[in-house]
Amino acid sequence: MLPQSKKMRNLVLSLAVSACGLSAQTGVLINKYTLPDIPIGPFQNSVFPGSIPNDHGFLLGGIGSGLFRSFLEGSNVYWMVTDRGPNPLNAAGRRTFPLEGFTPWLVKVRTNGTSIEILQKIPITLPSGAPATGLPNTLVPQINGAARDELVLQCDGVTVSSQNVNGLDTEDLVRTIDGNFWLVEEHSPSIIKVSPSGKVLKRFLPVGLTLPEIAYPVVNNLPQIYGDKRKQNRGFEGVTLGWDLRTIYAALQSPMVNPTNAVGNASRNTRILAMDAYNEQVKAEYVYRFQASTEFGSMVPADMKISALAALDPWRLLVLERTDTVAKVYRVDLRNATNILNGPFDLTATSPSLEALDDAGLLAAGVNVLPKELIVDLSTIPGIADKIEGMTIVDFDKLAFSNDNDFGVKPPAGQATCLINDDSGVKNNIFVVKLNEPLLF
Repeated sequence: MLPQSKKMRNLVLSLAVSACGLSAQTGVLINKYTLPDIPIGPFQNSVFPGSIPNDHGFLLGGIGSGLFRSFLEGSNVYWMVTDRGPNPLNAAGRRTFPLEGFTPWLVKVRTNGTSIEILQKIPITLPSGAPATGLPNTLVPQINGAARDELVLQCDGVTVSSQNVNGLDTEDLVRTIDGNFWLVEEHSPSIIKVSPSGKVLKRFLPVGLTLPEIAYPVVNNLPQIYGDKRKQNRGFEGVTLGWDLRTIYAALQSPMVNPTNAVGNASRNTRILAMDAYNEQVKAEYVYRFQASTEFGSMVPADMKISALAALDPWRLLVLERTDTVAKVYRVDLRNATNILNGPFDLTATSPSLEALDDAGLLAAGVNVLPKELIVDLSTIPGIADKIEGMTIVDFDKLAFSNDNDFGVKPPAGQATCLINDDSGVKNNIFVVKLNEPLLF
């Protein structure tokens, strides 16, 4: 988010022009910072003694799931957030949770030399102060009969532990001027308001989604289809705060499995919601159309994801579109897209579904997707890691990115057992990229 002063706003309004016909920019990596090795057990147990009795050798990681530049706290200060913790796939392709007591963390950092220095760590907690944890919420099925969330499997890949309705798979964050944080997560999916001390103040869930015995206030105000049809473990992954300082934009990582898994996995249409943080009303929903996966080095459309958003000016957003190996930043214009909120495509009965439509079908349905233009292809810039998930604006011609290193978990089936972490060697980094043109033109 850019500085919000009146002078800056006037500058933006005077410089901003139509986003048509601009060519992709080039960029150069000007700084790279690395998080040092920090064992998870001592990191968390210093706040919640005994919550991680055995960290199995896992290091603090995943802090690059979200990245937010704080212009009020110094030129090289950022807020980052972990996701739900280590969850390696075993040889049978089943996801395991070796650290069931892990809770997501908000981390205030400073880039210093070539290092990421932790200035403050804030656990995400229930109102009681107990850890929220990152565990999946419920096995209640979605409308198509599939389990809403994953099983919580222990390291043997067989023994099942309890789920946690309060668990949060946090993926991105912003901070408002009152000091509160707004996060998005993948389990339900939901938008979360969190106090400066890390307590969940309110969780915004899809209409009709009930989580019995949940420990914090809930508002069911998101379109019901998000609870019924979001792809398992592919909920909200990107969030940003609009220039009005009250609109929360949340991006669904992947297309919904609507009406079926096969349709959703082949789809190129995902969604971005806009919610007013003050009156708690969802006010807009836009269609974001992915590029063909072949442009990102994959033959599998389901590999495409949105992982981050950043508000560029009052009407344009930057969108980080990626696979695990290729990430590109696009600029989209809200003014020229159709608001589909509360329309037929928010109903599961609509046929064909939004996810089933190609370019011609969208045109015939009267849906203008978010117009997009390529800003920069990070895969063309040497020195940037895979799995880029965080993005924030540093200056008019600079962007910062962060990677999710998955807590050092090796690729699927790479861990022989989660009882002992066989570390991948991948570190958490912040990368600062300078563009050859200002973002506002």
